[in-house]
Amino acid sequence: MEANNYQQVAWSCMNKYVGVTTTDGQSHDGFIAHVDQDFVTLAIPTNEMFQGMPAQNSTYRQFGFHPGFFPRRRFIQRRVPFGAITALFLLPFFI
Repeated sequence: MEANNYQQVAWSCMNKYVGVTTTDGQSHDGFIAHVDQDFVTLAIPTNEMFQGMPAQNSTYRQFGFHPGFFPRRRFIQRRVPFGAITALFLLPFFI
């Protein structure tokens, strides 16, 4: 499938959970966050921690965090060029 067709598929799958395989053999899964002329941007779920934490104990309570519990980064963004995509497909997503 050529890059233009993947762009149309990506537009139709906007905000849906998809899998992407690239020409170098990598696989990514995530939500389509943005589509432009040359790239599709995936929002990939992750459990990575934020680096910066509020310094004062009062801010923990204000934002609902308690000492020992840290906010988690929810998604990382990955831009994939359409020319490198060999497969783009919908995946089931369960909450």
